[in-house]
Amino acid sequence: MITHVLDTSAILAHYLREPGADDVNTILAQGPAAAGISLIALVELRSRLAEVAANPQEAERAFKLYTETLTTVLPFSRETADAAMDLRSATRPRLPLVDALIAASAKQHGAVLVHRDPHMATIPTSLVSQRVLPPKP
Repeated sequence: MITHVLDTSAILAHYLREPGADDVNTILAQGPAAAGISLIALVELRSRLAEVAANPQEAERAFKLYTETLTTVLPFSRETADAAMDLRSATRPRLPLVDALIAASAKQHGAVLVHRDPHMATIPTSLVSQRVLPPKP
């Protein structure tokens, strides 16, 4: 059962060994049955890893590690879209669409959303449980 959904920011904190990396490591150590990543986050993750990795081969290796070994990729459905629309309606200031979809994946699975994005922290915790990681140094 998925217990945590990792936002791209959480995976990058882990990859770059930034504050919060130990928290993410604890989640990943539980295995891919506990750690999920939204299908919507894959494009963002791949592009961000390409920006921060030492070279394209390392970026691809890390992408495959996080998406094929350490996490379960969570599908996108009509229910997820509906949940994202509800989250956007309930969140002020405006929640970006991609972040609403990622948060909706957590909501759909009854999982904790793990991130370090201040705008995601404005999602009411009554709608989505959250673990907010420390900001970048």
